[in-house]
Amino acid sequence: MTLFTLFLFCLLVIALAVLRNMYLAHRCMVRLEDVPPLEGDTLPQVSVIIPACNEEQEIETALTSVLALDYPNLEIIVLDDRSTDATPQILDRMAGEHSRLRVVHITDLPAGWLGKNHALHLGAAQAKGEYLLFTDADVHFAPDTLRHAAARMQSQTLDHLCLFFRMSAPGSLLPLLVADSLASLFSLLRPWLVSKPGPRFYVGAGAFNMIRKSFYHSFGGHHPIRLCPVDDVLLGRMAKISGGRCDCLLGGRFVSVDWYQTVGQMVRGLEKNTFALLDYRLSFFLAATVAVFSTQILPLWGLLLADGLPRLLCGAIVAVNVLGLLLSLRFFHMDLRCLYWFPVTPYIKLYIIWRAVLLTLLRGGVDWRGTFYSLEELRRYKVSALPWVRVKIREEERP
Repeated sequence: MTLFTLFLFCLLVIALAVLRNMYLAHRCMVRLEDVPPLEGDTLPQVSVIIPACNEEQEIETALTSVLALDYPNLEIIVLDDRSTDATPQILDRMAGEHSRLRVVHITDLPAGWLGKNHALHLGAAQAKGEYLLFTDADVHFAPDTLRHAAARMQSQTLDHLCLFFRMSAPGSLLPLLVADSLASLFSLLRPWLVSKPGPRFYVGAGAFNMIRKSFYHSFGGHHPIRLCPVDDVLLGRMAKISGGRCDCLLGGRFVSVDWYQTVGQMVRGLEKNTFALLDYRLSFFLAATVAVFSTQILPLWGLLLADGLPRLLCGAIVAVNVLGLLLSLRFFHMDLRCLYWFPVTPYIKLYIIWRAVLLTLLRGGVDWRGTFYSLEELRRYKVSALPWVRVKIREEERP
């Protein structure tokens, strides 16, 4: 057996492990619709906290769905984070029409904070609810979402609850690219194991992060992760390392997001997150490059150019990868017909990774929504989203 053949065997094992993880996500994760909702009008208060920066295209329709939530004890706080478009005017008009909507206009960003993280932290400081729900300005909710989610929080005595949501993406290439990227994240974080005790398994989602307010403040809220672009996942990690009881459910019937409209938007949208996900380390950047090339690009070329056992192994790897993508598409309620793009998505993933890392290095930081954050500062206050990287919280970060 040649070294190349042995290498292909290893790649096949990895592909099977990823496929197994997607299968376990399908089989093991609880669906929110299977949780009996809370009934009546005497329910724990929930504060929905939404940051908004230049969201004039989506904010009204998304916020209308929040206002339509069938939950009596509800507070809605929208943080207008230095918007320069029509977002402030839209929010003020809607606040005048709905008494349980409160709008806070942020005009300045304190040093040492990302804009979104500061807005969420500020909203939490003003919230009155027993539970805080952090969500985004483009998220749509079914009316009974909170009755089911609050029921899960109460029945399981949870401190943090994350919901995975339905993502709508037009065309055929973009949905497959989204599903492919999220399948990798699933295999890394294993959300079906989040309910297990201990800090190893955690997850968070920007569309739905619900957390007990007293617990949130016990570890300093967003302050320890104030300069971390991957704030949603890291809120889940902070909850786990702080000893919280956490869970992650499938909420596709209740929560939906029009995430990106074009591949170009996705490329630009991941510009601030990609190097952060790689812990700002060039070694992890190179490892990610090798991983994508070896597991997704090399087997396709081997299927075309190799012969004998190596060709059979490459074919097996490609087949397993395709099955994994099918499961991912089903998991996120996307059209299976877009699968024919699967030979293309690995190259786009590599482009996203290389573009984000090189731009961050060349600029010396991240330029996001009109604010520049230096790479030196981002590295100094980073909290890793990678499970195998130990988190060290500075003493000055502790409440």
